[in-house]
Amino acid sequence: MSGRNFFAGTDFEFLFESKHGNTLGSWFVFTFVWGYMAGVNGLAGHELIHKRDTTNKMLGMFTYTKILYSHFLLEHANGHHRNIATPEDSATAHQDENFYFFAVRSALGGIKNTYVREVARIESEHEEFYGGKPSLVTYIMHNRMTWFTALHLGISYIILTIFGLRAFLFQLGYSLVGIFFIELINYVEHYGLRRKKDPERNIYEPITEQHSWNSTSSPLLFRIQRHSDHHMHAYKPY
Repeated sequence: MSGRNFFAGTDFEFLFESKHGNTLGSWFVFTFVWGYMAGVNGLAGHELIHKRDTTNKMLGMFTYTKILYSHFLLEHANGHHRNIATPEDSATAHQDENFYFFAVRSALGGIKNTYVREVARIESEHEEFYGGKPSLVTYIMHNRMTWFTALHLGISYIILTIFGLRAFLFQLGYSLVGIFFIELINYVEHYGLRRKKDPERNIYEPITEQHSWNSTSSPLLFRIQRHSDHHMHAYKPY
């Protein structure tokens, strides 16, 4: 628990310590660059989590797990794609909403939304198979958010124990920057768009090409350039 670098003074020190200088500025630049790459990596991960097979989904999830954002797998498919361009979607920016406020709201909202859906899923499954309300242990052990949290804490503990405090702080900074860029993408893609709601039937209009923004073509953007089509046909091959 001392947080020392396990490899200090060995031939393996290059794994982290020799990659940046000792000043705060050099640490920040090092962290920011790799955090930016995590955001770009998330674009590839987003494409993979939309594949139907488990292998690709897990590979896609890995791109978010390494920035401590594993719940994105559930929130994106079960929340964002269903609620896009509505007040229920935390990843849809309001018109005139400040980006930094949006980024915090979207990140925390995604966690909350995933947890609430998991609780509803557990209650529905328990009622169907057993009747009655689940126990506290069931709520905890069957909630995938519990396991995501345990996974993130385990990753952080291993990094702190083996690589040291500086590597642990890098992991936290790297994760925040990666999440920053993922939420920046959400902000640009969904800014100010809203689906109309039928007040009598209490349902929203179908998702069309008008409910998400597209981007210019780029070899790094992994289908963002046809983002509207993606929201209409989420499983269409890239």
